[in-house]
Amino acid sequence: MLNTDKKLYEKMVAIWSITKMPMLNGEIVSGEVRFSWAKGPIVNLTMELFEKLEPLEIVQHLEKKMDEKYGINGKRFRSDFSGYFTHPFSSQRTN
Repeated sequence: MLNTDKKLYEKMVAIWSITKMPMLNGEIVSGEVRFSWAKGPIVNLTMELFEKLEPLEIVQHLEKKMDEKYGINGKRFRSDFSGYFTHPFSSQRTN
């Protein structure tokens, strides 16, 4: 489904761009997106909630659940966007 649904694909690419959690995976099963990483499952989101949330909100939710389940601060896996002048997913620069 990830290959055939452009919106879903783009959202997952955005999530993978924001965080570098080791082996982060999002699998669609029975109307849910099941997120897991190298150490195991993180959280299941309904498709409705997944579609409603922005990629950054999903990453923040993953980080919170990672801290609760594994005692690991997921923010340490965040990508560094400090070199961007504006929105990190925008190609437009403002000076």
